[in-house]
Amino acid sequence: MLYKYSSAKQKGFTLLELLTVIGVMAVLATFVIPTIGNWRVETQIEKDYKALLGEIRYLQAKAKLINGTSVLMCGGEAPGYDLTSTIINKIATTTSWGSVPTGTFTVANTLESKARGEIWEWPPKSGNNCSVGGTNILFLQNGKATSASIEVFKPLGVAKMRDANYTAYKITISSATGYIQLFRSKKGSDTWVELR
Repeated sequence: MLYKYSSAKQKGFTLLELLTVIGVMAVLATFVIPTIGNWRVETQIEKDYKALLGEIRYLQAKAKLINGTSVLMCGGEAPGYDLTSTIINKIATTTSWGSVPTGTFTVANTLESKARGEIWEWPPKSGNNCSVGGTNILFLQNGKATSASIEVFKPLGVAKMRDANYTAYKITISSATGYIQLFRSKKGSDTWVELR
């Protein structure tokens, strides 16, 4: 008996069509997945930078408002130093150099404090070099502050240095005026551009 070939329309995909679609998707995935990963890291760095900047501006304003002192404290190990803050209305004793107290101090009356994980999440996903210039950044009621330069970045491997392939941010505080300057690094270089 002879079988007749049916000319009815077949439904489904051929093997060649399926392999073509899988190949195109694989090629697209090689470009899209790294971009999404980089975007997530960049977003986390920017989020941590904004949280730190917000805390610095809050501490600076609160010190003037209460006619007291605010302290941003850095501790722990690189690259994700612990960031805590305290607002006090009086420093009982201090070891100071010049017009801005630094070094060791004794708190007389704590009005408000933020523990580790309240300024930015713990464990940190971004790195910072907060502890490089000293462990405490003080903001005084007269607007002056401890001179500081803090970078927020993506740490690179075991060395825990800044990965130049990602954007980094730097916050610089002037001790004479308490003025805050903001910088952003260009990807792939150590060049800093001031943000306005």
